[in-house]
Amino acid sequence: MLTKSKLALATVAIILGATLPSVAKVGGPPNIDIQKTCRESSSALTGLTGNDQDNFSTCMNDEQAAREQLTKDWAAYPALAKTECIQPKEFLPGYVEWQACLEMTRDVIALRKDQAVSAPASSNSSHRSPGRRASSGARECPTVQTKEDGSIDWIINC
Repeated sequence: MLTKSKLALATVAIILGATLPSVAKVGGPPNIDIQKTCRESSSALTGLTGNDQDNFSTCMNDEQAAREQLTKDWAAYPALAKTECIQPKEFLPGYVEWQACLEMTRDVIALRKDQAVSAPASSNSSHRSPGRRASSGARECPTVQTKEDGSIDWIINC
């Protein structure tokens, strides 16, 4: 019986490993075809503006610089941010977009942690908004409780 359980667990692990994207790899972000992305992007810009002012080379330079920065800072980004932001199979993926998403997600997680530390639940009355009545049960709404990784644990919508 124990052998069947281990076999089932191993099968599930193999299936999940094959189907879930591996974005949390150690070395850096996944490789994507930035030439394709930049070619499509510059073609669309030229079609919209009628102006071909070296959009392709500018895009390539931006994407390469973003990839280098992502690789350099990869270990500093939370796993939650990598999972949410890095989507290599989306239509025309790009390092510039991923970098912006990772940085914003990392900053929001840090901000939520700072707010949770500086505003304990017992001091709700000291953080009232200007138009709110001063009553014993008054609290800011909505109240959002976050987990350590920055994801939302629960919300009270008053």
